[in-house]
Amino acid sequence: MIIDPSHGGDDKGVVFAPHVFEKDLTLSVARLLRKELQDRGIAAHLLRDSDFSIPLERRAELCNQQRPSLYIAVHAGEPGKGVRVYTPILPAAQQSVNGFLPWEAAQAPVLKNSNAIAGAVTRELKKKDIKALDMKAFLRPLNNIVAPAIAVELAADRSDLHSLESARLQTAVATAVASGIAQARNQLGARK
Repeated sequence: MIIDPSHGGDDKGVVFAPHVFEKDLTLSVARLLRKELQDRGIAAHLLRDSDFSIPLERRAELCNQQRPSLYIAVHAGEPGKGVRVYTPILPAAQQSVNGFLPWEAAQAPVLKNSNAIAGAVTRELKKKDIKALDMKAFLRPLNNIVAPAIAVELAADRSDLHSLESARLQTAVATAVASGIAQARNQLGARK
């Protein structure tokens, strides 16, 4: 399983307040999620474990080379409160050419599993009293991943942009996401 903390390096992502950057929040949540998954016996690796940038195309390439059982992108955004769980929307034309799908539709064969995992994660977040929305979006690099893929985005309340820095919130989200993934994997019969 690959966990991808979005942004990094010169790419700060959303700037919530002076010295509060999306790239740092996503790395913090990704590290907590990795620990929660490993505590459940699920092997999980971070695509980046320090502050450096990886272009979107390269993120998909690195992930696909490792052939993970699941790809999870971690984001933080505003406005809102809670967590948005995204699955890909694929382009209308998904014709394979000589047995190969277009890069933009690489997710097509596993989209059903991506949706099942996103649903399980959303349910677990709600069980922990965390507002959660299951959404679909054309969100790169999700469409380019050949394994089930979801994105988890923590939303910051405009009235409290520092709320995402809360260790309690980050841990609660990581725990719920890991629980949802573990349940979905059991239902789908995924490998560890």
